[in-house]
Amino acid sequence: MHYTKVLEQLPELELFQDTELNLTISYRYRKEDNNIPILFLHGFNGNSKSWGYQFNFFKNKKSVIAVDAPGFGKSDPADLDMKIIADLVKRLLKSINISECHVVGHSMGGMLAQVIACNHTELVKKIILSCTHTGYAFPKGTSLREVYTRRLEERKKLSDLEYGKLRVREMLPSLKEEEIFLFLASISGEISEGSIKSGGMAMQLLDTTKYLSNLKQQCLIIKASDDKVVSKELSLSLEKKIPHAEIKELSNVGHAPYCEDIFAFNNTLEKFL
Repeated sequence: MHYTKVLEQLPELELFQDTELNLTISYRYRKEDNNIPILFLHGFNGNSKSWGYQFNFFKNKKSVIAVDAPGFGKSDPADLDMKIIADLVKRLLKSINISECHVVGHSMGGMLAQVIACNHTELVKKIILSCTHTGYAFPKGTSLREVYTRRLEERKKLSDLEYGKLRVREMLPSLKEEEIFLFLASISGEISEGSIKSGGMAMQLLDTTKYLSNLKQQCLIIKASDDKVVSKELSLSLEKKIPHAEIKELSNVGHAPYCEDIFAFNNTLEKFL
């Protein structure tokens, strides 16, 4: 199916008004009867649209919800740490009567998934961590990393499409498939300065190693053979902190296996869940 059709068939964006933080958070939700839903958490170059191929794959099989992190999609930007965001996601899920779920988190979303699973153990049944690590563990009060301030300057200068294409070229320098390139670029082009500030600060302050002893759920770590974003060293550090995790490396894909090899990624999810 062409990527434009995949995007057209996404569930409509819905809004959750969080009274505790006075924030609006956007999400997409397709409910199927009588099964544990899957919560998808996107990466720094994405939003809830990133999971279009997963919404399509699990249609008529499993309920799927994809949440936009603060500053992404139609979610309000906010300077929040991952612990507060995890609590926020739990309140969103409670508002739509989800008391347990499986969690799939990619990159930045994988960091958030770790925090949710460790701090809300009753909520998460199984967890899948895709192309992620334990965070950058910068001390509080540290200025935004240079790599993120550079993105802010690029975002100010470039059109949406130009910025989206730049992000994909840097993330997947060897990508040949034009359709996947355009799918990713169209989504990355929606990133705002608020996205970069909110997501960047949350990641650079995060250190999940202080939580991971609480991660008792069945866990699958998905790695990509050609990942240029998450180094083998960062990935190995995560694996060592979750010794009971299953490890699956997908071949011939980079930092976006959820759309680079849709068949392998989705079947890996389905088999584990």
